[in-house]
Amino acid sequence: MTRKTAAKSTALLALGLALLVLLTLFRLAFLQHFHSPGEGFTAEVRHALYLGLKFDARWVAILLVPGWLLLKNGTGEPAPGWRDSLATPWLALTLAVYSAMVVIAMVDDIKARPWLLAFLTLSGCYRGLFKAHGFQTSRTALQTWLGFSLLAFAATVLVYFFDFGTFAYIHTRLNGTMLMFLQNASLSLQMIWQSYPVLWLTLLLLVLLALALGGLAALFRGGLAAAPEQRSRRVLARVLVSVFLIACMWGKWSRYPLRWGEAFEARNGFHAQLALNPVLFFLENMEEMDEGFDLATVKASHAVLAEHFGIAPAFDAQGNPTLKRHIQARPLVSGRPNLVFIQLESLAAFKTSPGGNALDPTPFLGSLARDGVYFENFNVVMENTSRSMFATLFGTPDVSSVQNATRNPLMVNQHTPLSALTDYEKDYFLGGSANWAQIRAALKNNLKDLHLHEEGEFKSPVVDVWGISDVDLLQEAHAVLATRKAPFLAYVQTSGNHPPFTLPKHHTDFHPTTVDTAQLKANGFEGLEEFNAVRLMDHALERYFEQARKSAYFANTIFVLWADHGIPRGSTDPRFGDLTLAIHHIPFILYAPALLPARRVSTVGSQTDILPTVLSLMGQSFWTQTLGHDLLDPRFAADSAAFTFTTFRRPPRTGLLQGDRYLNVETDGRARLFDVQARTPVDLSAQEQARAQRMTALTRAYLVWSHYLLSHNPPLQEQP
Repeated sequence: MTRKTAAKSTALLALGLALLVLLTLFRLAFLQHFHSPGEGFTAEVRHALYLGLKFDARWVAILLVPGWLLLKNGTGEPAPGWRDSLATPWLALTLAVYSAMVVIAMVDDIKARPWLLAFLTLSGCYRGLFKAHGFQTSRTALQTWLGFSLLAFAATVLVYFFDFGTFAYIHTRLNGTMLMFLQNASLSLQMIWQSYPVLWLTLLLLVLLALALGGLAALFRGGLAAAPEQRSRRVLARVLVSVFLIACMWGKWSRYPLRWGEAFEARNGFHAQLALNPVLFFLENMEEMDEGFDLATVKASHAVLAEHFGIAPAFDAQGNPTLKRHIQARPLVSGRPNLVFIQLESLAAFKTSPGGNALDPTPFLGSLARDGVYFENFNVVMENTSRSMFATLFGTPDVSSVQNATRNPLMVNQHTPLSALTDYEKDYFLGGSANWAQIRAALKNNLKDLHLHEEGEFKSPVVDVWGISDVDLLQEAHAVLATRKAPFLAYVQTSGNHPPFTLPKHHTDFHPTTVDTAQLKANGFEGLEEFNAVRLMDHALERYFEQARKSAYFANTIFVLWADHGIPRGSTDPRFGDLTLAIHHIPFILYAPALLPARRVSTVGSQTDILPTVLSLMGQSFWTQTLGHDLLDPRFAADSAAFTFTTFRRPPRTGLLQGDRYLNVETDGRARLFDVQARTPVDLSAQEQARAQRMTALTRAYLVWSHYLLSHNPPLQEQP
């Protein structure tokens, strides 16, 4: 009886389905073994399993891609010669390059691009030069495919085994930090042997490998069915399967692919862990994302920061230094006011009306500054939106070297002063996708009751890569907030003041203007597109406040406006190199005309001070252990400082703004002190040695503790 052969698409998808079933069984075993006693098959558990299924499908699709592109029967008898002798090594090299590309892409997709090009080139050459070569015509080709498939399968199963043991040991999924145990491999192997059922797991692995070998043998034994003779059917089949594999790897119908950050939307930490695929999670976090910290240096600078924040040096239960402190509020308003945070994209102070720009590009923002509390010496730590948001929300400058902290699942658990607002309803609005920079995980994991509003749920049209326009975003936010029961907290992240500087055509009440090129450049704008984008942001604010003033929530709301960072583009100030104030100096305004009298604050401040300042003035005491303080507290008026560092230089230059001085510390450790008001920078470190030394010590303490606090800011109890 002749065995019926299967088409390559059918055979591969059947193998993929079998592997997906096995990975699902592993996930169910993980759930059964580690779930909390008494927890049923809740909606949260089902959602975690659903996400896990999509992550598993991604890994299965990645494993199937080489087979889909390269697996073939071969045609006829290969003729002896160079092609016959080179075909199998070429196939093996192509599979090896693909494997390397997958590993590299998980860590850094940019570095993987040359590997992708190499794989596609090798694949094209293999199909074109070695048409006769295949697993039906070459025994070595068959052995290569069997070896590759079994190695990939064994590696997958072993990662699941190690992941299971890792979670049992330290209650976190397998990740790159586990590689440190290889530094003492002998001791680690002894611990594994003595702690886990190694023999039973080895037996299980052998059984699974035997089953896999049987399935592969069944596939290879009869060969693959011939492709349809009709060319249109062949093309259609190839396109459909290719699209299906790409869809499995993308994981969702969105501009951004499925990312591990979505797992951390779960209110329960275990549900987030349940959703992860251990192979993908390990590969994505295999490279150290931060150069870490030296504990001795942290301890040596402990007293410097403790004195700076007006507290005594303290240590936690493990004996590690801590800045943990309870901030007693200094209320300037009564009751429970609402909070609306509006983050303004890439808005350097020198490009604004409050910052003195002669073109008056933001007159409405200027009116808010005049009628509100305007911090005229306010700064951000760095030039990067996700790093800036991390520093604002958690009080720690994101000085990670490889990837931003929001992209690092090992840094996803952070304390934020906002957790003190337990009775507040919380909303976050973004015109695009919250999968951007994995910001979803940072928000949802640490503000468990947060309502997240993003692309796909707005009525307004998408205008560009950043989603809906800022005008529409603020209007959509207002519509939601008008229905909220006080008190509430809202965080609106604008994004329109960013290339491509789209001006939405459906907002006919906004009129772009024309300014002479020389005038634009003299006032910090490189072109009309940027100038009108800043004007549009101002227009969006004006439209929003027109509606908000008519609402019931307006009188009892504190509006907090600041920029995520400045921008050096167009700056006419050449001082301080890549520590330029064009990047760091931004507007910061508290606007609440019924609650706060207008005033100007000259105290030097940073984004890490935003939440401590806002919570204190509204009467909310809170715990913190990071690097922010209340800018309206007179104790800090003279010595308050703003730490800065270069985002795009490694190792970074660092800086410290304090009073009218700006300290710049070079990568070789040299420190120079400048007068911020002087148009020509002159190093004052020799004339003001004591001040330069104090500021240098504080700058280095900020850098050291920023590294330390990235992994030492766990959620705190909100009761003193």
